[in-house]
Parts: sequence; structure tokens; C-alpha cells
Amino acid sequence: MGTIRQELAQALRHFSNATTIALAVVLSTFAGVLAGYYLDTKLFNGKTYPWLTILFFFFGLGGGIKNFIILTKRFTEEAKKKGERKGTSLESKDSGHKGDLNGKP
Repeated sequence: MGTIRQELAQALRHFSNATTIALAVVLSTFAGVLAGYYLDTKLFNGKTYPWLTILFFFFGLGGGIKNFIILTKRFTEEAKKKGERKGTSLESKDSGHKGDLNGKP
């Protein structure tokens, strides 16, 4: 445990990482929909509507999932290098809890 300032900084860092991942997924999907809609309406005069919009939605969604995987790996590696993951429930050994509340197995 660190000081309150260190813990707040770590919490804000985790929040900013989660926000970055969420925005990457949403904006990639939105960009795909916009590109498909533009191709449908402007280039093909709406003749292919909504097929290119749907197709590019899935392209954008695929790009968003790819961004999710890349950013999650990057932020996890950074957290491991900084030692922020030590002592969390993911890496802790046995918590010492055995049995019920009375300590009986």
C-alpha cells in the first residue's frame, strides 16, 4: 500500500486505460458504419443501401476487437513492469482462508 496520492494516481491510471480501450472499440465501429454509409449514399447513390453499411459495421467491429486485444496486452504488460499487479487477487497465492468463519476446515 502506498499513500493516498499514489493510490489515487493508480486508480486514475486504470480508469484512463479502461476509457481508452472502450473509446477505441466504439470509435472503430462508428468509423466503419460511417464509411459504409458514405459509400452507399454518395458513391453508389443509395443503390447498395444498407449492405455496405452493414459490411463496414462488421469491419469496424473487427478493428475494434483487434484494438481491444492490443491495448489490453499493452496495458497489462505496463502494469506488470511497474509492479502494480503484485498482491492482487490475480497473482496472490492462497489467502489463508480455510473452512468456515470459525476457522474449522
